[in-house]
Amino acid sequence: MDYVVIIVGGLLLAWTLLQWIHWVAISNGSNKKLPPGPIPLPLIGNLHNIVGDQPHKSLARLAQIYGPMMSLRMGQITTVVISSSAVAKQVLQKQDLAFSSRTIPDAICANNHHQFSVVFLPAASRWRSLRKILNSNMFSSNKLDATQHLRSQRMQDFIGYCSKCSQTGESVNIGKAAFETMVNLLSNTIFSKDVVDPYANSGKEFKDVIRSVLEESGKPNFADYFPLLKRIDPQGIRRRTGKHFDKLLHHIMKGLIDERLEKRRKSQNGSRTDFLQVMLNTSEEDPQAIDRDHIQHLCLDLFVAGTDTTSSTLEWAMVEVMRKPYIMNKARSELADVIGKGTIIEEVDIARLPYLQCIVKETLRMHPPVPFLIRKVDQDVEACGYFVPKDSQVLVNVWSIGRDPATWEDPLTFKPERFWNLKMGVLGLDFELIPFGAGRRICPGLTMATTILSTMLGSLLNSFDWKAEGEIAAEDLDVEEKFGITLARSRGLLLGCTLFLCIGWFAISKKCNKKLPPGPYPLPLIGNLHNILGGQPHQSLDKLAQKYGPIISLRLGLKTTVVISSSAVAKQVLQKQDLAFSSRTIPDAIYALNHYQFSVVWLPVANRWRSLRKILNSYIFSASSLDANQHLRSGKIQDLIAYCGGCSQTGEAVNIEQAAFETSMNLLSNTIFSKDVVDPYANSGKVFKDVVSSITEDAGKPNLSDYFPLFKTIDPQGIRRRVGKHFGKLLQQFEGLIDERLEARRKSATIGSTDVLDVLLNTSKEDAQAIDRNHIERLCLDLFVAGTDTTSSTLEWAMVEVMRKPYIMNKAKAELAEVIGQGKAIEEADVARLPYLQCIVKETLRIHPPVPFLIRKVDQDVEACGYFVPKDSQVLVHVWSIGRDPAIWEDPLTFKPERFWSSKMDVRGQDFELIPFGAGRRICPGLPLATRTLSVMLGSLLNSFDWKAEGDIAAEDLDVEEKFGITLARLRPLRAVPIPL
Repeated sequence: MDYVVIIVGGLLLAWTLLQWIHWVAISNGSNKKLPPGPIPLPLIGNLHNIVGDQPHKSLARLAQIYGPMMSLRMGQITTVVISSSAVAKQVLQKQDLAFSSRTIPDAICANNHHQFSVVFLPAASRWRSLRKILNSNMFSSNKLDATQHLRSQRMQDFIGYCSKCSQTGESVNIGKAAFETMVNLLSNTIFSKDVVDPYANSGKEFKDVIRSVLEESGKPNFADYFPLLKRIDPQGIRRRTGKHFDKLLHHIMKGLIDERLEKRRKSQNGSRTDFLQVMLNTSEEDPQAIDRDHIQHLCLDLFVAGTDTTSSTLEWAMVEVMRKPYIMNKARSELADVIGKGTIIEEVDIARLPYLQCIVKETLRMHPPVPFLIRKVDQDVEACGYFVPKDSQVLVNVWSIGRDPATWEDPLTFKPERFWNLKMGVLGLDFELIPFGAGRRICPGLTMATTILSTMLGSLLNSFDWKAEGEIAAEDLDVEEKFGITLARSRGLLLGCTLFLCIGWFAISKKCNKKLPPGPYPLPLIGNLHNILGGQPHQSLDKLAQKYGPIISLRLGLKTTVVISSSAVAKQVLQKQDLAFSSRTIPDAIYALNHYQFSVVWLPVANRWRSLRKILNSYIFSASSLDANQHLRSGKIQDLIAYCGGCSQTGEAVNIEQAAFETSMNLLSNTIFSKDVVDPYANSGKVFKDVVSSITEDAGKPNLSDYFPLFKTIDPQGIRRRVGKHFGKLLQQFEGLIDERLEARRKSATIGSTDVLDVLLNTSKEDAQAIDRNHIERLCLDLFVAGTDTTSSTLEWAMVEVMRKPYIMNKAKAELAEVIGQGKAIEEADVARLPYLQCIVKETLRIHPPVPFLIRKVDQDVEACGYFVPKDSQVLVHVWSIGRDPAIWEDPLTFKPERFWSSKMDVRGQDFELIPFGAGRRICPGLPLATRTLSVMLGSLLNSFDWKAEGDIAAEDLDVEEKFGITLARLRPLRAVPIPL
């Protein structure tokens, strides 16, 4: 199943991206302006804007923001929604022809129904022929008058059924009883016979099949939103609808038609004059006008369209009338005066019952049978000053128009009286009230529907008193809706149920009774990507943790992701279950030049990783090695201070992060290669920095390939290709430096230097299995990428925070003057005697950790803290959130170094409230070097100069806005002017 999801998601994504680009291009076109609307997301478009089972209400709310004509992207379908009578009139009357096609739901393509259905055929000759047959032979005034006795008989059956229930005290399911009446009414009009019996189980199959067609057709269908999925019918809706169509067409309808043909064959006298007889006669006379297929499909349309709409509207009318006894009393009074109490109403009586007509109109205003009139444009069209592109779906929100406060006073109140002196009708001429549509696509059965509604409602009110079943007071009856092809009541008037389809990720949540951590529900395809939209996903995840708890689960695309935001859970994962969580999710960018196969950062915890870590811990980051090359770092710090000194003399501002980056770069290059690689006074440093910054920026960007693994092969955003180029530039530099050293070693028998490169080359010579040339080059790449940007951004944050609070700077300078002496260079050995400086560094790492997340992965199913973490899940330990947890830190958003003054808490991975460098076996090996360097650089800057922000910015006004990436840099680089002491 997982492979199916990945394949479907991948294919869909490819199509979607192209379509989304096309949508954006249209939206931003120079002269063609789409109607306004919310910005669509990639993949799903605006589907998230109508999440839930009441899309008509969601679209009405959006119309209040974006206006009466708005555009959305429903998956891959451009959709224009119309929510005012004026725009509806423009589209359905003035430009009716341009908007006369209909979007065909994928379910309707079952059994090729769309090729025969008068509902969905394009407005061309075949459609006109079928409409003519309907209008002339079924729904004309003459035909309705001729078949009135049939409807009258069915109405008497309906009242007879209710009467029997009243005698036994049994409740009547209004919607169901009306539905069965409508089925028989239509079947008598078409076939001159009943097909259901309200007292028995006969006809149950017929009812069930029609209900099933309506339910399936009304379900949200991926294939409608993403046309690429039509071929595979992912939810099986078309297949199931096809089975229901097959029963109706090839069993029930075919049987009835065959029965009639057999009788016609046996008797030359065609005595019947029902609609089937008319269609068969027409077919014999002109097979081009209508054939056997069209007859069967036309019957299907009539039963599907003419039953549920009428029965649900009658149910709404009864609910509203029962909720307001004064309306019921007024209607009954009119009926008694005009017809006589207890008398069954005939259709001719309706004209003399104006208040009853008002009730029907008010019901159709507030509860239209269908919420939307669905149209489609076959060519580019301009309407109301907006561009509507070819193949757009157009939804006229009839439900919203009927509740428009600009048209209707007190629109949410059921008031039949509003129509008392109003000549407004439902015939498609008054666009404030168009429950049956308007223009050439207006419902052909409109007259019959309104007649039946009025007759059924009047007969029910005139024949019985009514009360709700059970203890429910009539005025407490609810008016909740159930969205579908028709707007039914969510609970039947006397008995009800709801059905909502949930798909996707929840299957995992329920799997084998194993409980995933809590979290927001994922959307289809994108999962929870919409929950972390924006440029600050670490802040979005922090807000989610406040809602769902310290361990939450999300679905980022197709990747299950567990986010940990508390020190207690972090300790469980990084210490007690460290081995189970010791792998790392590898971003697709790191696959560039196969870097993941050599990188100590990304290798799995196995022999090769252990060998490389041992080399790092023994020869680079051990205390003895750091002490041995301390003089190299001291020289680079002096270069930094000298550079700032030059700027202070000229009054030039220092880009703190840039200067710290170049210092870190030379510091590392001297430790590894015994030489500088950048010159702060020339452009060489900028080129190197640009390459490293480009790697961290690209690797930190949201990447579709990380969320949808199928896209790794095509790298749709080009991130891996760009990172590969940057890797290539750095590796070329390192290759040159290594070749240079090997040449020097070849020429000289004695090895002059004892730097890291010599150690690595010696180790490789002694044991090529431990480390080879590829690993040496990649290890250098890791050291430069991981050890420069993190250090420089942390130093920048420290300087910003210290400058924003002068008392901190003064306190630090006082400590430095007392312990070291003002203006003197600081050595690493001095740091232990500078506790307040250490507090500043710790507080900076708490509130501005170099990386926001520690990234882990589980290679097997794991249980942690009572929750199930499935195999291959990505695990993010949210260091940024833990460092700002109000359960741990008092006043967590305030920079207060003093909080560490009497605290023994450290950053070495033992105190899980403060883990900026990680913990467990994956802890950053460069931690000892980073803390030494940070403290010495910060102390030297503070002890050598006073500082002020460039320009007219007051120090306390410096902002702390972040720029998200692999490292959390400051959004705007700090430029500060050093002032001589």
